[in-house]
Amino acid sequence: MRVIKAIALAALTLAVLPRPGMTQVKHDPASEVQIKQELYSHMPNTALAGVINKDMADRASIYKALPKTPRDAHNIVIGWTEITLNNPWFVDVVEAAKRKVKELGGYTLDVQVADGDPSKTSAQIDAFIAEHVDVIAVDPTDVVGAATDAQRAVAAGIPVIALGTVPDASGPFVTTVLANPFGNGFLAGIFTGDTIGKSTPIVAGVTIGTLGNSTSESRITGLISGVVFSRSNQFGLGMSREAAMLKGFNLFQQLKNGGSFDWPEGKLKVVGIQTGNWTEEGGLKGAEDLLAGHGNEMNLILAENDFMGIGALTAIQNVNKKDKILVACAADGFRVSLDLINDGDLLVTGANSGRATGEGVIDLIDQIFHHGYDANDLPLGSYFPAQIITKQNVAGMLDPDKTNPFFIYKVPPFQTISQIHESQ
Repeated sequence: MRVIKAIALAALTLAVLPRPGMTQVKHDPASEVQIKQELYSHMPNTALAGVINKDMADRASIYKALPKTPRDAHNIVIGWTEITLNNPWFVDVVEAAKRKVKELGGYTLDVQVADGDPSKTSAQIDAFIAEHVDVIAVDPTDVVGAATDAQRAVAAGIPVIALGTVPDASGPFVTTVLANPFGNGFLAGIFTGDTIGKSTPIVAGVTIGTLGNSTSESRITGLISGVVFSRSNQFGLGMSREAAMLKGFNLFQQLKNGGSFDWPEGKLKVVGIQTGNWTEEGGLKGAEDLLAGHGNEMNLILAENDFMGIGALTAIQNVNKKDKILVACAADGFRVSLDLINDGDLLVTGANSGRATGEGVIDLIDQIFHHGYDANDLPLGSYFPAQIITKQNVAGMLDPDKTNPFFIYKVPPFQTISQIHESQ
């Protein structure tokens, strides 16, 4: 379900280079400035996590309890509160962190599980504060609650690193380690729209983990925005990347608040949205409900993650519509999903390795405590570069190490906000 190179923009830029058959339309510079201003005025927003504003303000002046001198330089204590362990993605996050601290040596990792309960997350962080741990890692169960928890920890002199979901900006977090939810969705949406083609109107249903979660909403908004960008290119509508993102954001708000939307200009309609709690069972139930109401008109299900996508595939097969309804996912890249993509059953997924996420958190902690890394000016979200897995590239993503339940990955370097500005 769910560093690091906050330049998902680079990957997104590659996605918008002219392709054969793409209609070229000149953009009005003044209009583009207005579009960008409107798009970035919505940030931070739960539906835009992963969108990189090159003009973002620095965070160096925010007190984050850095630099931090550990109580024992030979035994740095990490308090880690994980949202759940009822899903293989989260399990591998924690297992990867445990392997990395064992490899590095000189760390104690105390993992607690909140079982999706924000009050448990808060209580666990309070316990870490009382124990005077050196650093806290939190997978937020509630984005606002986690920010308040981080404020207490930092006031006690303990830096806090988030993972998996970008929390509320009011929290003095060092950063958040995660794949790019919007960026992966955007690239997957472009691929989906291009695959379906301009001659076919798109009628889709959506399955999402949960509404209100920044990772969930941003993945689906990215998917919709990517399809919008593809349709704009196909029909000569002349949308820039930012214009498509803004349109996708507004369409998602219609979907979130009204349960559907219709964009006739792009021949794109979404007939319903169902929550699936990121599980195969939830994806199955959500897809069944969508099919019950709109099965005769749908030709696409946009699923937030692999598990819900697999559940959707089962629901589609159960009503004998396997050849009529495609399934596109925004995130994960589990080995089982790679097999489904290779077989042509699943159209696309976004690269989101739990193993890389857990390893990335420990990498950052090690850089801070053992290599003098100044992490004060990292962005609130430090994202993996956006990447998708399709039938065209899946063979090269399979890891010969079969203990890795995900694709081949490499944890990229962290980038400060000043480095992000310089790279634009």
